[in-house]
Amino acid sequence: MGTLLRRLRLLPSRANSARDDALREWAEALEKTARDLAPVRTGRLRESIHAHINTTSGKAWVQVDGAAREYAYYVEKGTSKMSDQPFMGPASHIHRRTGERLMRRSVARRLFGRW
Repeated sequence: MGTLLRRLRLLPSRANSARDDALREWAEALEKTARDLAPVRTGRLRESIHAHINTTSGKAWVQVDGAAREYAYYVEKGTSKMSDQPFMGPASHIHRRTGERLMRRSVARRLFGRW
């Protein structure tokens, strides 16, 4: 009975660890794909794509940081003088199911693995 109680007390922290692992893996995979799909002229756009993970709220996202943010919008959507060259949209479409898969694998590893 003591072992069961100890394991039950560990359950919330293990669930949070599993969530954090899955979020980190998903965000890193999405960041890599977006960087691979981004058009390269100077490389500034590609280098400004970063993954962000907030383990407190359980959220993860990938965004273009800094001065390249406005430029990234024009590249993604196009302008009257430049055709669109989407990279974030296709990257998110590629990884739309990746998060679910990573969460299942991480939960199985963290919660049902060896204690």
